[in-house]
Amino acid sequence: MIQFLQDIKSISAISTIKGMIIWQPGQQINNGRFIIQGKPLGSGGFGITYKAVEPSTGKLYAIKTLNQQMQIREDFAEQQVKFINEALTIKGFDHIHILKVYEVIQEGQLFGVVMEYIDGVTLFNYVQNKGQLSESEALLYIDQIGQALEYIHNKGQLHRDIKPGNILLRQNKQEAVLIDFGLTRSIATSSMTEDRTPGYAPIEQYRRKGNFGSHTDVYALAATLYYLLTADGLKQEGEICPVPAVNRKYDDE
Repeated sequence: MIQFLQDIKSISAISTIKGMIIWQPGQQINNGRFIIQGKPLGSGGFGITYKAVEPSTGKLYAIKTLNQQMQIREDFAEQQVKFINEALTIKGFDHIHILKVYEVIQEGQLFGVVMEYIDGVTLFNYVQNKGQLSESEALLYIDQIGQALEYIHNKGQLHRDIKPGNILLRQNKQEAVLIDFGLTRSIATSSMTEDRTPGYAPIEQYRRKGNFGSHTDVYALAATLYYLLTADGLKQEGEICPVPAVNRKYDDE
């Protein structure tokens, strides 16, 4: 841990990465411990996730790093430290419905978060392909993620980005897993960033100093349930998410 903290301090001297780093299929990282497999599993506003195999065991993992857009930011070093701090927080979580984080590794100037690899589909893609869910199936997944949130909240943390795209269904199982903790923050934090997902973010996430708490995640979970039960109607209207909170509050939608 001492060496890891020293590595974090040393990287804080780097403002941006010279030349964006994108791990390629077949590339060995962490002194050959892992080999990148295929195309990235996904990319979001700040992170990119790769599938990797550990040759010594044959086990598959998901490894997340800051994406190319983050790498060229002037405050890259600061963002990377935040990214690792988030990972260390999540590493302490142990719940069947929360994606497991194992460790942090370093490859050159990039740090990576080694996570459980789940062969499955996001709840959003599942509903887009299947259509809206029955009440019983929808409540099954909402209850599972509700248990995960209760666990997180009891540890004094918030997720802040609950949505169907951040819930994975394990292959051939009716088992939901909460992923993407990039926005996780302590409940005690009074000032939040403006990152939010329209349709699922509550009104406080539109305010510079909102009243954040467990209710912030509960609203998003309720919006997720709404989507699961009304997706067909939303699709007919050309929508892929519920009405954003700001429109509900100020435009009376």
